[in-house]
Amino acid sequence: MADQEIDSRGGFDVIAFVFGIGALLAAGFVLTGGDYWPDFLDLRWVVAGGAIVIGLGLLAGSVLRQRR
Repeated sequence: MADQEIDSRGGFDVIAFVFGIGALLAAGFVLTGGDYWPDFLDLRWVVAGGAIVIGLGLLAGSVLRQRR
């Protein structure tokens, strides 16, 4: 076990980035009381768009992992 080399991959983590941006948006929404949320942007569409982005990211990650 000691001779096995751990494969550490550096780089950009898209999933962590998306969740980080989402957390920042949620914190900003809560801190401002929702006063600065744009009227043209419905929260349901934001959640649906986030789910699509995360789903596509997970799908792409599984396809790329299978090719290796």
